[in-house]
Amino acid sequence: MKEGFEILNKAINSYIIDANLTGVEDLKLMNSLNDIVLNNEEVYFNYKYNKKYSLKESDKIVKDFLMYLNPYYKDYYETRLLDGTIIFDYNNTTEESAYSSYDPIYNKRIIYIPLEQNLEDSFAIVHELMHDINMDISMENISRYFYTEGLSFLSEFLLEDYLQDKNIKQYKNPNNRGLYALKSKAIEVDYNIRLIKTYLKDGYINMGNYINMIESYPCNYLNDLSFVSNKIMDKEELTLDDEQPYILGGLIATYMYDRIKENKNNILELFELNQMLKKYNFDQVLDYLELDYNDIDLNPPSYKKLEDKYKKYLKSRWLNDRTGISRIKWLFNWYMAIFIW
Repeated sequence: MKEGFEILNKAINSYIIDANLTGVEDLKLMNSLNDIVLNNEEVYFNYKYNKKYSLKESDKIVKDFLMYLNPYYKDYYETRLLDGTIIFDYNNTTEESAYSSYDPIYNKRIIYIPLEQNLEDSFAIVHELMHDINMDISMENISRYFYTEGLSFLSEFLLEDYLQDKNIKQYKNPNNRGLYALKSKAIEVDYNIRLIKTYLKDGYINMGNYINMIESYPCNYLNDLSFVSNKIMDKEELTLDDEQPYILGGLIATYMYDRIKENKNNILELFELNQMLKKYNFDQVLDYLELDYNDIDLNPPSYKKLEDKYKKYLKSRWLNDRTGISRIKWLFNWYMAIFIW
């Protein structure tokens, strides 16, 4: 148990030093964006599919969707298939999630897709393909870091609509996969931020302030909190840098989605931003999307825009209800986990 808290404190301290945090004010932007997601309706994802989809079937769905979305994207996808960029793992031998990256040693792009043999494969291909389109192999920039997930989320939302319009039986109702992922990421980001805030306030994470922090969470966050806690302990570092782009990205996606629904010509914003992320900075993207900001934060009207569009998107989706576990059982599980540390 003592060793566990030593690892946790070391991870938090290292993050504060590396990120050059001077206080909780430095976390304001991400904390405010995260609250928009956490303070709204619960989202659950029914991930059980009754029908198998072969790679051939998923490939056809992707090609048809991309042709509908933008013929250039279909051509781009076929080019990546032919040049070997896309690697399909039929056995998921690495146990990794789908990802896109660039290998500088071999000077090669990589889009890795572990096949699930269901509709998830179509979403994974579209999501990672969008990352590949806005990847600039010459350099990484802060704009792409924060916004690329938004364009991939948006493309998934549009794919959901497309499947419904085509009456794909497995997608008779939206399954909220993107919303569920966003909510899970928000819980993980919040856990990281609360750890940092507690550390900055008390100078150390111990049994007392850690339990107080955990008890302040809703019961139904247990699975997500357990997941991120174990991940931090295994990596011996915080996961905030890995996960925070999903929060701004997800909110940008629902914001852009609504703009497209209000005016179908706004689909051009997706196409243009996919190219602009290679050269635009953080502020330029906000300007392009008509979001106001100051030197260190978004202005209140911009937060309101993002929250209003997020709420509107939630209402447009079918949301499941799920009964949470009892608080006694939830706290017991956490206490046991702490002692295992």
